[in-house]
Amino acid sequence: YLEKHYETFASDCSTDELIVHALQALVGCVSGDNELTKDNASVAIVSGSDKVKILEGDELTTFLEKLEMKNDDDAGEDEPEEAKEEDAMET
Repeated sequence: YLEKHYETFASDCSTDELIVHALQALVGCVSGDNELTKDNASVAIVSGSDKVKILEGDELTTFLEKLEMKNDDDAGEDEPEEAKEEDAMET
């Protein structure tokens, strides 16, 4: 994931957006039918001053929710335009 998409986030992403990209990369590493959760993931943030912060557990919940919303949005982009229009009419 990172190798394919690094140009889209290399210079102008916030720390929060980069965390979501890191979690997206980890999604491909989860084995079997398991999904990425706050219990099986952690992210380390290394700042320019060499300070390290590790996010795990409940600290990851917000980012996992953002990842889920991002993936839902991406899945909707693959939907045919007619189906999107029908969904809009139903609401």
